[in-house]
Amino acid sequence: MSELSKKIGDLLDAEDLDSASALVERARNEDPLSAENWVLQSQLALKLKNTHDAMNAVQHALRLSPDFPPAQYQMAYVLRAQSDVEGALDWYAKAFAGHPVLADSLGWCRVMVLVFAKYALALPIAEYWTIYRPDEAAGWFMYGTCRLAMQQKASAQLLQAWSLDSSILDLPNNLGGAYLLEGDLVQAEYWLRVALERQPDDENTRANLDLLRRRQSRIE
Repeated sequence: MSELSKKIGDLLDAEDLDSASALVERARNEDPLSAENWVLQSQLALKLKNTHDAMNAVQHALRLSPDFPPAQYQMAYVLRAQSDVEGALDWYAKAFAGHPVLADSLGWCRVMVLVFAKYALALPIAEYWTIYRPDEAAGWFMYGTCRLAMQQKASAQLLQAWSLDSSILDLPNNLGGAYLLEGDLVQAEYWLRVALERQPDDENTRANLDLLRRRQSRIE
């Protein structure tokens, strides 16, 4: 990132949009083939609530450099501003795959998991958080939840989340489901009872309990 680009970024963060606008225009005039400059133009337009110009600018940036991560991330933000959240998630995941960042990625991960059930997209983001922010319970919870949904062992990740923050509402049910998947019916029953106490009317907990009872009856 050039010194001029950094200065523009600082002005955008400070909401000094008039000064930012003058510098963006200068940057584009100096190097109209720079994808970075067109991303800055898109960021400025988004700050000004002009999503049409923001989209045009980021599309131009991607035409100049299709694999430029800042342009891919910016496309996600523009699509989100245009209420195309699902499309935004796809672009965010694509950008993250090529250039992972912490920033607000866990928020995107939550939406992928809790709203759209896009577990495969969310999994790399959640795993990244467990590596670089191992003290964040939410990262472990998202990681374990993604693994569970994809039929992978998840009890270790979810237990780590529990050790950091036992107040996460769906943790006991997910732990019960994880132990069901792993075939440990004793632990599954323990965690599902905890889940039932916490959310007595939760359909997912009751479905897991029904599955547990069927498996126990086969053993008996």
